[in-house]
Amino acid sequence: MPPIVIYTTRRTPPGRAVELTAKLIGLELEVKWLDLTKKEHLTPEYLKMNPQHTIPTITDNGVPLFDSHSIMIYLVSKYAKNDDLYPEDLVMRARINSILFFEAGVMFPRVRAILEPVIYQGSTEIPQVKVDAIHAAYDLLEATLQSDYLVGDRLTLADISVSTSLSTAAGLFPVDSGKYPKLAAYMKHLEKNMPHYQEFNVQRATEGIDYFWHRMEFNKQT
Repeated sequence: MPPIVIYTTRRTPPGRAVELTAKLIGLELEVKWLDLTKKEHLTPEYLKMNPQHTIPTITDNGVPLFDSHSIMIYLVSKYAKNDDLYPEDLVMRARINSILFFEAGVMFPRVRAILEPVIYQGSTEIPQVKVDAIHAAYDLLEATLQSDYLVGDRLTLADISVSTSLSTAAGLFPVDSGKYPKLAAYMKHLEKNMPHYQEFNVQRATEGIDYFWHRMEFNKQT
């Protein structure tokens, strides 16, 4: 069987979430890195796979799939040895899905709204309204957390997805443990207990954050 191919970038939270999911279920991916500054996600070949030209996209036996949340569910449903990350219990799935929708509709868009103008459009500032939106997302996560994990008492796709955007957001705007004690404790718990967290949510998140500030300084000088 041909390998599952992922088209992604090293630093993007959705791509990291898919790679991390694959790692956790022992699935090898063939990674093809894209350079978005060269618009490699807008080539005819890529658009044929993913007309929405989002990152990441995978192909499994020639079948293209996109949207990180959809991909994560697909990989776990097809290849995981158990249902730990996405339990078959419908109530648990509904709760996990609600967090995945939160990540897709709230968390990541607010991170992207800060990153993209600086990296791709030459912006030299971060509007306060966008910073406030990140902290509003922290408020929602603080209110949601009832245990060491977002859903139930073990790691699920909800944590994997949120952790990637959250680690990038927190690298830009640190989580105040006084204001967000549960969220700060949650991040520490994941860093200690989630396999591969260091690679995907520390090292790669830091790469992205460093690149963001580099672009900010570059834009100011040009």
